[in-house]
This record gives sequence, C-alpha cells and structure tokens, in this order.
Amino acid sequence: MTRIHSLGYVGFQSPQVAEWLPFANDVFGLECDLDESGAAQIRWDDRMYRMRIVPGEDDRLLYLGWETGNRLDFAAVIEDLRGKGVEVVDESPELADERRVSALASFSDPFGVRHEVFYGQGHMDRTFRGQRATSSFITGDQGLGHAVLIVPDMEEASRFYEDTLGFKCSDVVDVGLGPMAFLRCNPRHHSLAIWGIPGALGLNHVMVESTDIDDVGRAYDLAQRSEYEISASLGRHAGDEQLSFYTRTPSGFDLEFGADSLVIDDDDAWTMRRLDRRWGNRSEIWGHQFRPLPPQSSVHPYPAEVAP
Repeated sequence: MTRIHSLGYVGFQSPQVAEWLPFANDVFGLECDLDESGAAQIRWDDRMYRMRIVPGEDDRLLYLGWETGNRLDFAAVIEDLRGKGVEVVDESPELADERRVSALASFSDPFGVRHEVFYGQGHMDRTFRGQRATSSFITGDQGLGHAVLIVPDMEEASRFYEDTLGFKCSDVVDVGLGPMAFLRCNPRHHSLAIWGIPGALGLNHVMVESTDIDDVGRAYDLAQRSEYEISASLGRHAGDEQLSFYTRTPSGFDLEFGADSLVIDDDDAWTMRRLDRRWGNRSEIWGHQFRPLPPQSSVHPYPAEVAP
C-alpha cells in the first residue's frame, strides 16, 4: 500500500465562514473557532485543525492534505510520484508553517484538484474540547475520516488514484447515479471516494466518525431541530457499514456524521466488491433516504465555464 498514511486535512473556501461556528459546535459537537485571518479552523481531535474554511467569493475545494508517517516516507512519496511523471512542487517553509506542518509538497490530479502531502502536523496534546461531553472521534491511524470527490472521468480518476497514488479499491458502488470507487490507504474502509459524473467536479461530502452511536443520534435530533437541511436520513451503508446521516453544510457540500464503520484489519485478505443496481444490489442496509435538495454549490461544471 502507498506510504501515504491518511487524509490529514481539508482546505475549502466559502463566503459563509462564520456560519460554521453554530453548525460545527452546536449541532455536531466539534470545535470551531475563527482565526486572526477570519478563517474557520475546525478540529475533532488534538490536531491543530482538520478542516479550514477561508473566506472566498464562492464555495470551492482548495486542497486535500495527505499525511505521511515521517520524513523518509514523505521523501519516498515525492520520489515515487515524480518517477511516475507527476509534477510535484516543493512548497516553501512559509506555506508549510501556515499549514502547521513540518514540510509540504503539492501536486494536482488530472482535473486540477490540488493535493498536498506532508508530515509532522501540529499537535496539541489533550486539548480537544468538543461541545458535548460525549464528543470523541475516530482519527489516529485512520486520519480525519473521508472525503468524496465528484470527478468527470471515472476511468482516468481511477488510474490516477489507484495506479499513481497507490490507493486500494475496497468497493465499487453504482446505484444508477454514476459509479463510485471507495479507496483506502489505511484500515479505514475508505479515506477517499471518487464519484464519476461527467461534466462535474468538486467536493460532495466529508465524513466525521464518532466513537459513540448515541452521539450520532443526539446530533441527528439537533440537526432536525436546526435551520440546516438534512440531505439524507439516518441509515446504514452496505459498503462501509457505517451508521450515519448527511447534512448540507453552510458551504454547500455535505457533512456525513456517523459511527460504527467497517475497519479492514487484514489488507491482503480483502477482495474488492461491487454493488450494482442492475444486478439487484442495494447500497443501503436500511435508511439513508436522500432528499431532493438544490445542487451542491461545492460542485462546479467541468471544464470550467469561461465568461464571454
């Protein structure tokens, strides 16, 4: 498996930064503050941040940050990518310091999505204070959770993320909305999923996993009583087996909040599975009734529309 350890952080821009404070703190029991630049720094463990939302004119994914275990793994990932023809930029110490990491490099996928690889993220031991007594989340060697990218070409994306980056495919799911490949780089069932939708590119959702199913239930109650839109009701997936629900965030993508997800303990013994509606397969064990909400503002036309 790749020497990339896990999904370490997500960077996003949005005109609705301040709305993240009540959303993250009051509904989901995370820890969200605004820094001196006006950006929302969101954490759900002792890392200095797991998601950063900066002010911007539209809702747009800026980068995904991939963690390596140490300096040697960091150098090996860069060498491997360059050997496969990927243009990798050695980022400045100033940008690494801004990201709160020891060293930083960047590269792009075939569609221009920026990815960063790093090691040594800032850690503040025993300082996470979620907004509920039960706030505790599965991170560590599984990273922050997972992200789902909508990509315009599934085959090209699979070649990049599997062949080039070295992620392994746990499952492929196609329920008639376009194929999704669930990719792992650690024992979590997937740290990244790619969803093939021609003509579209962007962030569909980020998943945060609680250690407590009851905390998911409490958040579900709070979300239903809030002003925020529930994108999908409480349910359990057939693939990663997670019990979760989805809420539309202030920045247009969804937050999946769940617990009790599948962990792949024996990587070599795992065989990729396919769930396909044409064959009578279902992607949900129960629940997850998706609502017909407006299109996500975090997803944009691809290629980008050019103003006349």
